Amino acid sequence: MRTRTIHCPRKRTRPVPRKRPGAGRTPDRFRPLLALVLALAAVFLQGGVCRAADRPFDRPANWGGTGLLEIPTARVLYDGHMRLGYAQALPYRWYTFAISPLPRLELSGRYTEITNLDGGLGPDYGSFKDKAFDLKYQLVAESKNLPAVALGLHDFHGTRLFRAEYLALGRQLYPLDLTLGIGRGRMKGDLALFDELGVWAGLALNLSRNWQLLAEYNPIEYEDEPQAVRGVPRGASWPVNLGIRCQPVPGIDLGLSLQRGDTVGFSLNWQFGLGKRLLPPRPDPPSWDFAFDRRKKETDEGRMTAATCRAIAGLGFRDVTVYRRNSGLVAEFENTRYLDDPKAVGRAMRLMLHNCPPETEYLTVILKRRRLRWLQVSARAADLKSYLMGKMDRDEFSRRLEVTPARLAPDSHAARCASSIRDFLEFGIDPAIESFFNDPSGAFKYRLAVKPRVTLRPLPGTAFTFRCGLPLYSQIKSSNIPPEDAVRSDSWKYMGSSASVDRLMADQFFSLSPEIFGRISAGYLERMYAGAGGELLGFLPGGNLALGIEADWVRKRDPDSRLGLLEQENHTLLANLYYRHLPLDLTFKVQYGRFLAGDTGLRIDIKRRFDTGAEFGVWYSLTDTGRLTGFNRGYHDKGIYLRVPWSTFTDRPSRTMLDYRLSPWTRDVGAVVCHWQEVFDTGSDLQPAVFRQHIENIRK
Repeated sequence: MRTRTIHCPRKRTRPVPRKRPGAGRTPDRFRPLLALVLALAAVFLQGGVCRAADRPFDRPANWGGTGLLEIPTARVLYDGHMRLGYAQALPYRWYTFAISPLPRLELSGRYTEITNLDGGLGPDYGSFKDKAFDLKYQLVAESKNLPAVALGLHDFHGTRLFRAEYLALGRQLYPLDLTLGIGRGRMKGDLALFDELGVWAGLALNLSRNWQLLAEYNPIEYEDEPQAVRGVPRGASWPVNLGIRCQPVPGIDLGLSLQRGDTVGFSLNWQFGLGKRLLPPRPDPPSWDFAFDRRKKETDEGRMTAATCRAIAGLGFRDVTVYRRNSGLVAEFENTRYLDDPKAVGRAMRLMLHNCPPETEYLTVILKRRRLRWLQVSARAADLKSYLMGKMDRDEFSRRLEVTPARLAPDSHAARCASSIRDFLEFGIDPAIESFFNDPSGAFKYRLAVKPRVTLRPLPGTAFTFRCGLPLYSQIKSSNIPPEDAVRSDSWKYMGSSASVDRLMADQFFSLSPEIFGRISAGYLERMYAGAGGELLGFLPGGNLALGIEADWVRKRDPDSRLGLLEQENHTLLANLYYRHLPLDLTFKVQYGRFLAGDTGLRIDIKRRFDTGAEFGVWYSLTDTGRLTGFNRGYHDKGIYLRVPWSTFTDRPSRTMLDYRLSPWTRDVGAVVCHWQEVFDTGSDLQPAVFRQHIENIRK
């Protein structure tokens, strides 16, 4: 028998830094700098500020949030803006994003790589990597008498290896922007006021519209950081960082810096408004013919309604019918063109006003979705004309406008446009970017695919839909061994390089009353599950509050077969509560009950819809995981998602949305079936209170 001797080299250990004498007190060599910082504090209390705005100093720090290089400032991203970035000051590399989901609130995330530390998960994983999320809220916006004040948390969840809490003050003496802060944790530093608190400061100088100079006192004591992230064990050779930024084109920031006294840093960031069009929109002018007082050439009622029907269908709307009702004119249609429903109503009413006889008193639009009637909007013809011509203000027009759930009975003698194939058949191709995080085989995996889809709508509420996935590139794989009864933790098996059938199903919507709707679905519901399910949802008066119940019974699909099924069965039974806070257009969704893995509890989803139509949301689960095993036990599912209108990238209006979701881990906790279309998402925009919130768009 052959034997082999294995030589084990002696493990090298890093020396543990000794606690410096006088720790917790300000060292003598820093006392002049502390005096300078305290002198700057007096500047923050003076009045007569030259400018009082976060721009142009709302630029990113290394870690993605608004700041200088390593320190945060009291500035925040503007509401509805997002930032993507990369920064490097070896051994650190940061891959970052930041978003302002609410006014004066900034959420940022970073994936930090420390190139000189081993990740500990094998050669495929590489160097050490850590994910972290940061929050900053601007308590006080800068004014003549008060500086900007912001409260922030770094790495507030998870491993908390980079934990810090701080209070930052900002004062502009344009072109200077001064920052003074007090922090603890990683942001404490040597300029200690107390055992747990230290101060720091910095400034930005705006040389021109596109150039900035930066200087800061960096409070991070790298030598005292947790062993797992001690990438600079000897600490910084100089606590002052210097940098320069330029903006070669609007939204793009380039940075070059000298950090820690001996390290050259680099950064690249892209800052943009969520959903803001990248291309100028194609001209879509309204018809102002109604403004001229002239006799209508067409007096025959049948021809008039037919002409109106053709004109509205020409806007790109579907399932259009027009009819006379007493002294009014009624148009029913499904808005398949504009993301904004009040804008669609305004377009249609202009054409109705142009074509209707002079004796017409009322104009009514009934909006449909899934060929079902949802919302009824009525206005006096004279009021509408006055509002469109600017002779009536928004509030007065809103008081006179009638907005209710659709209650008017349809007319069997309505004029209908000749049916075309697009009234019953819808098709398209969706691009898809899918990611998989934190696997030992690689920290970040992704898949690029296109997903052709086709939907047949033969009857009101009825839809048969098919979508397949055609991968263009996929590197997603895993060395993890998921549980035998995995619900979502083996999702990587369904994201390979082979074509797949993502959805093949029948879906039926129905209406029990103007406020109560339901859904029944059956077939291959999503990429991982096939089965049947349904929901019932009732909108309370106004429509911004809804209650419902849903259930699904599914079997897991075989990842190695396009249509094959496994023996594993799962089911859900959930009570749903929706609330839409209209001033900020925030939607709260709370689900309680049994989830796919058998865990019971709550799943909370909060999303913000911006004026551009883009949406940003977060979710979090609180369920009983006692019956689950391994990494699922004690876990709370969490993540963020972003939905952007397809019209962002084109010059045409569109209701298509692109969806991207990001979760730190893929777990079985709090899992639900991914439904194609849910009742609330389908009809929440077509509720009276929501429609009135954006009534000014009728005049767009």
